[in-house]
Amino acid sequence: MGILSRLLLDREIVIDHNLLHMIQDIMSKVVDRIAGNGDEEPAGQMTNILVIIYHSVQDPGLQLQLLRNLPSSSTHQSLLRRRLALAFFFHDPGYLSKNRQTLLDIKTITRYLRQPRFVVNSETDYPSLAAAASILAIGLDNGDPPPVDASKEAITAFNDDLDMLARRIKGMFTQIIDTGASHMRRTEAKEVLESFHSCLVFAVRTKQKPKGMMWEDDIGTEQQKGIMKNFVKREKAADKPDLNGVN
Repeated sequence: MGILSRLLLDREIVIDHNLLHMIQDIMSKVVDRIAGNGDEEPAGQMTNILVIIYHSVQDPGLQLQLLRNLPSSSTHQSLLRRRLALAFFFHDPGYLSKNRQTLLDIKTITRYLRQPRFVVNSETDYPSLAAAASILAIGLDNGDPPPVDASKEAITAFNDDLDMLARRIKGMFTQIIDTGASHMRRTEAKEVLESFHSCLVFAVRTKQKPKGMMWEDDIGTEQQKGIMKNFVKREKAADKPDLNGVN
């Protein structure tokens, strides 16, 4: 699994779709075979493999390239990918062994985004910032919302936490001044953050149906689906990576 992951860092392999799909198929079978009860907690062998991968890829651009090309068609694979993404984002391999219930804490993410490396200023590394935002988007996924039968309080709390995160992301991209062709990397970072913000607000955030406004809510739901599809298309379009930075 570790060797296969390293192959996904090779540009020549990634742009060869036949070879890429062959590697992904092999990885899918390996993951589903040894994942154990992957819906809840990773098997020890899988955790050990993830730790090796985590320590072998330090560059944010390469981390993102790896995550974008990992298979994610099954629950096991998707959860593995999310664990690795959050470990990369937080610089904490402890996320590689977290169970599903404790994997994601939106408040923790919002607090973490106030660290100096996420403050936009003259020293900002924009490719790394864009990579971090994309990695976070993969780790966040759908945000692990409350179940459909959850209480109104639980749903409200989830949305409130999500709104705080969205405000933080908005605060970051509004600080980016990207006038002129010389600021292309700034523009790319800003676009990534704006896209992530839209995904949080219109696709991840839950919305209760207002009484007597069923049709309006149905329209809103379709808009949410459209935004999520566009966000996924953007991520898939970026699957042809630039080893020197972020697409």
